[in-house]
Amino acid sequence: MIINKLLTRKGWRVVAHSLLAAAGIGLVYVFSKMVIGDIQQEDTLRTCILGVGIAFSLWLVALGSMLIKAELTDWR
Repeated sequence: MIINKLLTRKGWRVVAHSLLAAAGIGLVYVFSKMVIGDIQQEDTLRTCILGVGIAFSLWLVALGSMLIKAELTDWR
């Protein structure tokens, strides 16, 4: 059963890496909404700073996804 697999040490790592990727997706959404608002208000400096935040968020998504794939590759 899947619940028994998630209660193992490897299962908790998969859950933690999934949360990392989900947090990155959430941050991308929030930052992109802020950038859209800044573009409408014509505030370019803050838009550039938020671009760095979006890049970091995308990095979190990629890192979390790679770690999940690595954990699930040898899942038994």
